[in-house]
Formats: sequence, structure tokens, C-alpha cells
Amino acid sequence: MYVGRSVYLAIPTMLLVATLILPLSYAQSENPTSSLVKVTAKTWKETTVVKVENSKDNIYSIKLVWFTLQNGVVQSFKSVSGWSAEIASNPNTIQFRTDTDPIQPGASLTFGIKSDQKTPIFKWIALDEAGDELGSGVFDTSKAEEEKEETGEKSSTSGQNGKPAETPEGKPAKDNEVNSSQEKKVPKVPPAIEIPHDVVEPGRVAKIKGEGFTPDSKLTVLLDGKPIKKLKFTMNKDGKFKGRVLIPKDVVDGNHQISVSDTVGRAANVFINVKHEERIIPLTTATDKQSYKQGDLVKINGTGKAEAAVQLTVNNPSGIAILSSAVPINKDSKYSTFIPLSLDATPGDYEIVAFQEGKTVKTIFTVVTISGFQISVVTDKFEYKQGENVRVSGKAPPNKDVVVKIFAPDGSEVFNTVLKADSNGNYEVSMPILSTSVLGKYSAVVKVDNEEISITFTITQGSVALTIQTDKEEYRDGELVRISGKGKANDKVSIIIKTPREELVRMATNTKDDGSYSALWLVPSGAKSGTYRLFAEQGDARAETLFVVSV
Repeated sequence: MYVGRSVYLAIPTMLLVATLILPLSYAQSENPTSSLVKVTAKTWKETTVVKVENSKDNIYSIKLVWFTLQNGVVQSFKSVSGWSAEIASNPNTIQFRTDTDPIQPGASLTFGIKSDQKTPIFKWIALDEAGDELGSGVFDTSKAEEEKEETGEKSSTSGQNGKPAETPEGKPAKDNEVNSSQEKKVPKVPPAIEIPHDVVEPGRVAKIKGEGFTPDSKLTVLLDGKPIKKLKFTMNKDGKFKGRVLIPKDVVDGNHQISVSDTVGRAANVFINVKHEERIIPLTTATDKQSYKQGDLVKINGTGKAEAAVQLTVNNPSGIAILSSAVPINKDSKYSTFIPLSLDATPGDYEIVAFQEGKTVKTIFTVVTISGFQISVVTDKFEYKQGENVRVSGKAPPNKDVVVKIFAPDGSEVFNTVLKADSNGNYEVSMPILSTSVLGKYSAVVKVDNEEISITFTITQGSVALTIQTDKEEYRDGELVRISGKGKANDKVSIIIKTPREELVRMATNTKDDGSYSALWLVPSGAKSGTYRLFAEQGDARAETLFVVSV
């Protein structure tokens, strides 16, 4: 194959249009090596329009076509959209190729070539995606001109008047002379065939090769005694052949016999294993749009194992499932379903979770208000205890003022603040829950301009559990003991370390908005080896843990 430089030369539009409206000479490819590809051409002056047709019986697509002008020089050419044109270092050879739009089975494409010849002769080769040849041949437009002038077709075995063919001396050939010239050379090796692949899938093409057959003989191919389609066969003078056969789609799984025979009775058999390949379809899920308004209809679609079901769960921005359903998958491995959004659907990001046979995939879509604002509100928990902090956060238009109000179960306002969303539209605020706060369901209301959304949470009775821990279980002198834990938010925590000598080391720290706290203690040089007890105290709550110091 030539490695050429890319050249994109447009044939003048007038010339190409002229091929459609003026008298043309028409040529069809002679002696093609396969019926899978058909090439025809129409010529006007020096412009040739070539049509490449891929047989509907083919299962391979045409990705590259070479053209070699045998009686002149290529001057310019035109490719179609999705195909590129390259000219080789030899100016009479060009190729048309594509990576995205091959000629599918049953389809065709047209290319334009301008040369310095009024009756060009082109040799062509068509290749599939794997680089294998699908067909080749020659189209000669000069013969098309000659055929216009003739009134009848010439016979290859008789003269123009139907007389017997003559010998070079002008005398009729005798029957025994004709038969003698047609004698076939019988190969010395016995006939044999081979199919490289041990397993073949129904509806696919199998490559086949053989030897020991009569040269130039017509071959018959049978599968379990029935003819199957030959897609491409070539035989050399030694009686060797190679080609492709199409395995019928309705062949059942198992062993089957392929037989090849020639016209003089030389034959060979081979067994193949036919097996339907189980295609692995990936589990996917998606929506028809990325963003929806309140009240819209959300379409969910995807792929999965055919004739099974996929479990779909859709969670709103607060993590509450608004859909949990098994959706059937059809024979084409596709599924779809719809979710109607209510007019008061919570704006924000919604998560879709698809599950099938141990596999999980996720995707996200966004819900905005009817006016198009992207406002959302969430709390870090659904339920809080007295003494904890409620954290309210979400999304709003960037740099917009956000009003956050919290209302008690009786409708009274217990919190009100105004803050500004950052440049990314994020906002966040915290409200401490007093030990005397009313129990029940509260609502957090967020307002931006005239848009307002809300979310609910619950406050229950009980104190916050106090915890304490260290980063390791064992330390040496000179090391830092990192102490951490959680307790009532924004409150003091007393820390006590009791050594093996019953000595007490006292420290204190404060909890943050989320109730977390931390402290450090340096194991002194010469500290006694053994178990150290660690205590945390906050109000009436007490927590304890242990760690070890070793020398």
C-alpha cells in the first residue's frame, strides 16, 4: 500500500453536474474477484464518476477504496462527506478512505475522478475495516464507447455470424483439439480444506482455504449437505483456493460438516463448531435532558441484559427516593421509563441509581424552579437531638442574596438570616438547637427574589452522645497523642489522662459547630510504661478509652 500525502482537490462543480445531464460512456467492472462489491463508472470528457456499491448480502463495511489509472495520470478528484482522499507518490493512484462513515452492506457511495484521458481504464480494490480485500476489478470506459457502435455482442466461442471458432490458420477447430486445450491438470496432492477458526457464530463469515482441487474448476460448498453462500473465492493454477462462506443464521449450536467439491468430483470435508456468542451489553442509564423544570416529565433510558429487568431508584436532593421500581428490558437490550415531577418538586440535583445482577451505575439530572432558577436546600440530617446544630445548605444563583428562615412545629419563626451565595452559587448556614427547643417537625424555608423552597427536619429528645478516641493504640516517650471525639456543639469538653502511677493530667477544649473536638498530649520523657486511661466529660456525659505507652 502506498503511503501518500493528503491532497484535497475539488473537481469543478460544472464537470460533475455535466455528468448528470450530458451523454455519458458507461463502464462496469470486469472480472471482479467477488460479488460483494460492484463498481460502475460514467465518463464525460475527462471526468469519471465512480459508484461503489456494497452488496446487501455482505456483513462487512467498505472502509477504503484504491483506484489506479492504467492509461494516464490523475489530475484531481472529489470525495464525499466523511471520506478523505489521498494521492500516492505515483500520480496515477489515489485512495478514498473513512474512519467514521464506511459503506454499509446494501449502501453505495459516489466518487469523482478527473484524468487526462477521455476513456480511462481504472483498476480498483475495496477493503473492509480489518484491511481484508472485499473485491477488486477493472472498469474500462473505452470498451463502453466501442459497445455503443456495435449492434450485437461477440461470443467468446463463435464468430460474429455464429460460426465455430477458428484456429490461428483460419480453419475450424476440431472437437478433439478444443477438448485437448481444455484439459485440466490434476493436482498430485489429495484434496483438503481448512477453516482457521474452531468456533464460528451463526450469521457470520468463516474464512476457508484448501488445496488439491482441479485448477479453474467451479467449487461447490455444502453445510451438512446443503449449499451455503460463497462470498469470495480465488483459486490458483496449483489447485489451491481461499475464500469466505456465510454461515446461515438458523444453524443450531454444535458440530457441523462443511464439504467442498469441484466439477470432476474431487472433494474434501471438515467439521466446524457453531456456537451463538453471548453478547455482553453494558448496564447504562441516562436522561433525555440534563435539566428539568418543576412539573416536567423526566425520561430515563438505558441498556442492560436483554429480556430481564433493571432496578431503578431516583433520589431527590435530600436523599429521599421518589422512584423505586423494576423496569423491564426488551429483546434489543434497551429500557425506558418516565417520572413526572410535581409542581413543588425540590430543586437541585437528583441521582438515578440503576442496578442489575450485581452491577450498579449512576447518573444525575437537575431540577430548577418553574421560572428557571436553580435553587436547592438540604439539611445535613433528617433528625436532630436537642443540643445539636442544624446545617442548612444548597445552591442559588451566584452572588444572590439568600434568605433562610426556620419555623418551629407551631409555625413560629425561630431563625432568620440573610446571606449571599458565593460565585459558584453555594450557600450554607447553621442554627444551634437548644436543650429547651420544642420537639417535633421543623421547616427550613429558603427564598431568592420571588422564588421560595423549603425542607423539613425533626428534633427529638435526648442528649448528644459523647465520644473520645486516640489516633493510635500504642505510643513511645516523645510522641504526640492525638485525641478527638464528638459531643454537644459549641460547648466545653474536659479531658483527663490517668497514668499508671495514678497521676491525673487535665486538659480542656471546645466543640465546633458540628460537635467535633480535638486535643494533643506529648508523652513526656521517662514516662512510665503501661496502660493509660483517657476520659472526656461534658455536662453529665462521660466517655472513656485506653492507650499504651511503652519504652
